Amino acid sequence: MKCKTTGSHRQYTTHITLQRISGTADAAGHIDGNTASNWVTYCTAWASVRSRGGREFWRVSQVQSDVDFVFTCPWSKTLEAATPDMRIACNGHVYEILSVINVDLGNETIEIQTRRRTT
Repeated sequence: MKCKTTGSHRQYTTHITLQRISGTADAAGHIDGNTASNWVTYCTAWASVRSRGGREFWRVSQVQSDVDFVFTCPWSKTLEAATPDMRIACNGHVYEILSVINVDLGNETIEIQTRRRTT
């Protein structure tokens, strides 16, 4: 997917890959989402990224943190159809998709809200 050539197209400087799970199910019918080979490319896009902050919390006697990021992309029907069961791979990190928003329902900008676990 190419970014739009009008307006502030230079703001989209980060290349992202949206992935969906697709692998062989085990006997119980589950696909292991922790195995990288079970994820395939859904689409690629250019985006700008910004941090929305973060927090640390205790979980099973260990400190863990969630850091929220928002990826902003030019609108496309494919990106708007992305779902929270997908993920984003970018610069060696993986981000869980929390929501996909068509900003102002204007079919110009998509915001993908994500979380990256940093432990």
